[in-house]
This record gives sequence, C-alpha cells and structure tokens, in this order.
Amino acid sequence: MSKAMEHVRYMVDVVGYRDPTSEGERWASKYIKGVMDKAGIENQVEPFRSPRTFGYAYMFIVAMSVLGGLLACSHGFIAFCLTALAAVSLYMENTCRGWVSRVLPRESSQNVVGRIPATGGVHRKVVLSAHYDTSRTGLLFHPRVVGHFRAVSMLTFLAVFGLPVLIVLGGWFWSGLFGFLRGLAVLWLVVIGVVLLHREVYGLNLYGANDNASGTGVVLSLAEKLAGKPLQNTEVWIAATGSEEAGLTGMTAFLARHRNELEDALIINLDHVGVGQIKYVTGEGMIKAFPSDPELLMLSAEVVRENPDLSPVPHEHRTCPSDAYAALVQGYRAMSIVALDEDGVVPNWHWETDRIENLEERNLEDTERFVGILLDKIDSER
Repeated sequence: MSKAMEHVRYMVDVVGYRDPTSEGERWASKYIKGVMDKAGIENQVEPFRSPRTFGYAYMFIVAMSVLGGLLACSHGFIAFCLTALAAVSLYMENTCRGWVSRVLPRESSQNVVGRIPATGGVHRKVVLSAHYDTSRTGLLFHPRVVGHFRAVSMLTFLAVFGLPVLIVLGGWFWSGLFGFLRGLAVLWLVVIGVVLLHREVYGLNLYGANDNASGTGVVLSLAEKLAGKPLQNTEVWIAATGSEEAGLTGMTAFLARHRNELEDALIINLDHVGVGQIKYVTGEGMIKAFPSDPELLMLSAEVVRENPDLSPVPHEHRTCPSDAYAALVQGYRAMSIVALDEDGVVPNWHWETDRIENLEERNLEDTERFVGILLDKIDSER
C-alpha cells in the first residue's frame, strides 16, 4: 500500500467525517500536523473563522432575489434595489469576496501549514495545497442530477442577474411579457432555495475518500519525500486547508495571512484525484473562467510529453471551483490537478458512494509521480 493511500485510509477510517469547523475537521488537522512533525517539517496550525456551510449565504441571496421579485408590482424601486443587491452579492460570493458569508455566524477552523527549505538559495516558492474537510449530500448531487450541476447553476445565475433587468424593463415597456419572465425566475429561485434548505436539514455527512482525502494523502506523501530530499532552489510550502467546502474559506485565510511571502509563488492544488481521468486544469470558474498560470500549464504539458505512461490531460473546469480558484481570482499563480469521469464530473461527488472502496490507488500513485516530476522541472527553471 502506498503512503498516500495510508494517509487516505487514516482520514477516512479513523477520523471519519470532517465537515467544516467540526471536531472531525480538528482531529484531521492534528493528524496532518503529526505527519509533518514526524517527517521533521517545520509547521504550524493557523486558526481562522469560517461558516459551517456555504448554503446559508446562498439561501440569503436567493431570498433577497425572491422577495424583490415578489415586490416588483407594488414597490418597483425597492424591488430593483433588492434584486440588484442580490446580483452583486452573488457575484462577490462566487469570487471569494462575499459580504454575506462574512456577516453570518462563524466558528473556528484551521489550516496546517508546513515549509520545506531549499538546500541551496531560495530562488522560487511552490505551495502544494489540498483541503482536508468534507461536504454533505444534497439533491443537486444525486447521481441522476449531478451531471446537470453546471446547467442548474447557470440557470440560477441567470435568474438572479436577470431579475433586476426584468424589473426595469417591465417598468419601461409592456409589463406582461417581462412580468411572466420575472415570475419564472422567481419560481426557479424558490425551487433552488428549497433544494439548498433540504441539503442543510437532511444532507448526510460524508467520509470524503475522494473529496478530498485523496488530494490530502498525495500532498502528505510528497511532503514526506521532500522532507528527506528537498529541492535545491525551491522552497516548498505545504498547505492543508480547512473549510474549503464552506466557500474556499481556508485558502482565502491562508493567502490573506501570507500575502507578502507568497506574492510570486506557484500554487499547485490537488482536489479529488482518487478516481477518474487525471487532468491539469487550464482555467476554472462558473461565471467567468480564470486562466491557470501559463508556466505551470507549459511545464505540465512537458511532463506528459516526456512521460507517455502518465495520462493527465488539460481541462477547463467550469463546475464548482477549487482552492486554486480562490488564488486565481486574487491574481496568484495557481493551477489545480483533479480527476473527472468521462462526462467531466467528479466521481461520487458529494454522495454516499464517496468511500475508500471506490478509489483507485493507481490514481494516487500517478498523481504523486506527475506532481513530483513537475516540482523537479520547476526547480530546474531559474
């Protein structure tokens, strides 16, 4: 059994559920810190505050849109203000700058951050990141529905962004057509609100073998190897982030804390790499795709070309964003490595089947080898 799989098994079989800000998440952080301590890696636990879930922020935004839509006939200006505020809030929330999630109740979470110095002078810095928290089930992630996740999300964005426009047009022109479209948008958002509420009330906690014990296990295995054989010119940071499933909160807190130290760093994020076709992400984002770092993409292509037995392929990831997205929207140089099924969907995504028996150990080994070679290439670039 590979070291990466050993770490995955411990996090799944021993720690278990690791939902954001929970006791399980804290126990997982202690395990990760223990692995770094044993490997002789300088590390620290960095606490931050996070919501328990992303759901409440989006329910609040949806509620604002619905209320504005319902008030359109009697209080047009108030309706426009509410729906416009909801649209702006949705965009900000989706680009990791949301005010709604910041005013909602927060609890304690933590990142575990380690540093592996270069043997020579430090010419470059690379961050290897993976989130170790888990999500819960929801109707949108049902196996019969999850393939349409992006379409459902885009219809929701269209409804929220379209409502203030429809309210203005309904006031200026014939209100019948625009009133009908407004009614459809409100009805769709009511359905989405119910789906989000159902997840918070009835969603089941998950073991998260693929999402994302797999990424964490590979990062820890690489960290152990690098501790024994550091790179010559590159200082490697290990960032095990908490509360990713609550809105990329851990990565956002990590970048805010180390902004000055990581201004020119390369960030390689590993997420759900345990089953499916391994892919290096060329860009990600649901509303707007932010391109990954060109150097990381070029070097990734070189690794695959020079190692034909490795199978990673380029892919633009337009479903739910990863921790790399939190870095990209702030101008950092980042790229994610993921694994997807033939339809471009995360296998067993946020569903009860995300268990260790459904992982492919070969995926972990190939991902680790791919990232290891990529690190060597980065180290040789001056």
